[in-house]
Amino acid sequence: MYWKEKILYITLSLLKVFFPFMKIRSNKIVFVSLESNKLENEFKMLSKQLMRDNQYDLQYVLFKFDGTLLGTVKYFFVCIHQFFEINTSKLVILDYNNYVVSKFKRKGVQVLQLWHASGAIKKFGNETKRDYPIANYDYVIANSDQFKPYYAKAFGVSEQQVIVTGIPKCDCLYNPEYLESRKIKIIEKYPQIQNKKKVLYAPTFRGRITSGFKNVYMDLNKLHELLGEEYVIMYKLHPLLKNHIISNHPNIICCNSENLYHLFSITDYFISDYSAIIFDFSIMNKPMIFYAFDLDKYKEETGIFLDYLNEMPGPVCYNEEEVANSILADEFDLSKIEVFCRKYHKYNDGHSLSRVLTLIKDIMSKDGA
Repeated sequence: MYWKEKILYITLSLLKVFFPFMKIRSNKIVFVSLESNKLENEFKMLSKQLMRDNQYDLQYVLFKFDGTLLGTVKYFFVCIHQFFEINTSKLVILDYNNYVVSKFKRKGVQVLQLWHASGAIKKFGNETKRDYPIANYDYVIANSDQFKPYYAKAFGVSEQQVIVTGIPKCDCLYNPEYLESRKIKIIEKYPQIQNKKKVLYAPTFRGRITSGFKNVYMDLNKLHELLGEEYVIMYKLHPLLKNHIISNHPNIICCNSENLYHLFSITDYFISDYSAIIFDFSIMNKPMIFYAFDLDKYKEETGIFLDYLNEMPGPVCYNEEEVANSILADEFDLSKIEVFCRKYHKYNDGHSLSRVLTLIKDIMSKDGA
């Protein structure tokens, strides 16, 4: 444990003396995030619906972590804030793993892990080397029964605690009117993409949130040269890397500030690697290409849950030439994507938000939870 983590641990341990004076409020729900300092995605959707009930005290500890010295100092004080909010709430809703919950959650507090991904390809959580073991979660939502054993190991829960509800943020992808309206807005914003074949590149990150990320991307300039002027490439990196620019070519567009689902609406070909976003995009039933130049190394260093070569519903490529050839050949078997989608989305009805709301209300209605 690093010195800064020791200081945090000692500080929060001392704060436990306040437990006898801290009452768990039976109607209090706190949303805790390390990915954003504002309400987004499921947090925003759920908060809006729960507000309508007017029976819960909703609180928020929203913080976007960065690895700078100032960011580390801010994180220290955010953890103190989390400590008091978490341990006076009946329900804590997370979108990322949480140190305070894993180390300092008191009895009587329930925790719902509203995991930010729609599935799992790469190993994560307790299946990887961590600064601390994940513990003290009571419920974890998932997209499919296929993910139950993976999530149970990753989050330190039983398979019975992994509840298959579907992922609320995916609901909009089943709405044709929503997708068409987003498509119009994206084309209005980027008129240069009109009448072009649109390739979207959205890779996972490499590295760790606490120790920094590695910049390992496809050579998009080379890919565009191979594809030709009929094509435009749009790329969106992980939200934690939104300030990174990987090309200045006029037909290679940085879309880090755009909503990824909005980009889905205009995408003709989607390229990713080990990102769980492929589960989301499979709903679109459009061509997918998997750029896995470091597959063997990634398996060894990070680990992969799925049988990657057999499970991916599209060509697995190891260099830019293979990616370009796959796109230019345009011989994609969309039936494979349809089968993949059915396997990893138990519900394809666009009503996952309702199921998660029902779960939350059931938790809050239990006495002595």
